[in-house]
Amino acid sequence: MPKNMEYKPLILIAVIYISIQLIGIGLGYGFIERIESGGIPPVVKEPENPLSSLTIFFYMLFGTGILLFILKFKLDLLIKILSFLFLIMGLSLTLWIPFGFIGLFLAVILFSLSIVKSRNPAVMNIVLIFTIPGVGALFGSSLAFIPSLILILLLSAYDLVAVFGTKHMITLAEGSRGKIPLMFEIPFGDRFLGIGTGDLTIPLIFSVSVLRDYSFMNAVITATGGLIGILILFIYILNRKKCALPALPPICAGLITGFLVALIIQ
Repeated sequence: MPKNMEYKPLILIAVIYISIQLIGIGLGYGFIERIESGGIPPVVKEPENPLSSLTIFFYMLFGTGILLFILKFKLDLLIKILSFLFLIMGLSLTLWIPFGFIGLFLAVILFSLSIVKSRNPAVMNIVLIFTIPGVGALFGSSLAFIPSLILILLLSAYDLVAVFGTKHMITLAEGSRGKIPLMFEIPFGDRFLGIGTGDLTIPLIFSVSVLRDYSFMNAVITATGGLIGILILFIYILNRKKCALPALPPICAGLITGFLVALIIQ
């Protein structure tokens, strides 16, 4: 590691990643139980079917297309409405469903903070930490391991094309900053490094699907592999003045490596 490396951004991204994974895996137990008992429906009708991964993949492509359209035509009111819906849904899944009235009270507080302090990166990072786990846990609980593996491979390939090929992911990241809560902002000197909410939701989906079909320790070791992947990515970025890289390929490589290690030692 370079001698002049600044550790604070690495510590912050590690805290964000670990917090989301721990909360999400914890929620995963409840979601898996409710889905299996019929208490809540899975996101896809056939969790075991590998083609279910394609359904979610196309949902995500469709959502990305809508966001690009909204940003291009500067539909500010629609941007606010979709932002509020995203935050309400995520916070509700994370806090309201498992904790009832108390969770609803906390969700309302965090949602209110996201409106009042929308331009404060620290506040928005905290709000997003409690927004993502519910979404990731629900999707992960709705997918068996194989469909989930196919999904992260598809999204990693798509991320490469979207950043290095069409570059529309860069356009989306730059256009959404300060408008749509799609980015975690990591302070680094006089600038902020960004990582998308999707880059932290997708690893959680995979970890929870591992929890669903294997065990808690398998899920934790898998998630640890993803942590190593994201730290390697940030170590590289911190040594570049300006750098836009796809985050999912190294994170997902770490997840798969972590899963294989878990199979060996478990």
